[in-house]
Amino acid sequence: MKKKVILSSVIITLISNLYANNQLNNNFFNQGKEGYFFYKDEKIVDEKDKEKKIIKTETSSIKSEYSKTKEMMDMVFENDEERENRLKKENEFMDNIPFHKLDELSTDEYKRLLDVTRNISTGRPNKEFVKKYAAVQKFWVDKSENFAKSWSVANLENPDELLYTDIGWTSRDRVNLKNKKDNEDKEFYSKIKNSAGYIVIIEDKANKAIFQDTKLLYDKIKEDTGLDYLIYDYYEVNENLKKQLGLKVNNLPDNFLLYVNNKKEKVYKRVAQGFSAASKIISNTKFVFENAILEEQKNPEHRLEKAKHWK
Repeated sequence: MKKKVILSSVIITLISNLYANNQLNNNFFNQGKEGYFFYKDEKIVDEKDKEKKIIKTETSSIKSEYSKTKEMMDMVFENDEERENRLKKENEFMDNIPFHKLDELSTDEYKRLLDVTRNISTGRPNKEFVKKYAAVQKFWVDKSENFAKSWSVANLENPDELLYTDIGWTSRDRVNLKNKKDNEDKEFYSKIKNSAGYIVIIEDKANKAIFQDTKLLYDKIKEDTGLDYLIYDYYEVNENLKKQLGLKVNNLPDNFLLYVNNKKEKVYKRVAQGFSAASKIISNTKFVFENAILEEQKNPEHRLEKAKHWK
């Protein structure tokens, strides 16, 4: 009897623990009367329903992906209205480029104009747009070339204030263009020899070594160009001319081209400062004449302003 009581207690304890741990919630004892022996067949899933669910899932996934793709496409591409408005604005822009006012534009304005015309003409490369872009580009190139020439002239006129005073042909230019250059130089100097010559300022003519070296140099230049020369002592030059030419005793010798124009005006242009080679002076002479003297003749206001400055 005692053994039965103990066994019953153990069984009750085990059952209680099982319930406490939810071990019997889904076991056989808690299930209803199911299965084959209780006349309940296994639930058969309709294959058509299964296919519909799969199709629905796949369709939903495709719609989701399409939605994402469309969103990205909208971010990248214009819609029809936007494209129409852009094309209209581009046409209006290209039709109204201010070619008559390009000289008045600031550098920033010109850069923006160049960028916009390039973008439009490359995106829509019709003949008219490309032609207008080429015209804008050419103006910029011409302006850059004028800057380079002015830079070189400014260096020659103000060698003690500016850098890069060395102006001349590169070795490659001399090799490739020597014959052509020689012919052009001969023609150039033959045209100006009756109205141009060199003025050379040295510190002291009494210094025979400096005077003789300068004379030998310009004898060679005269032989090559036909232009005559005069050598002056720094202290022989009047103060007004010293100021006009920007002479400084510590920068001598100083070499100038003197040109008498058709109005009988004397025009002085520095061609070299310090001791220079004959080839450099000859090359600089032609450069200065074509890019400084002739340019000033085209723009007389520049000469008048400079004359006022020296008064």
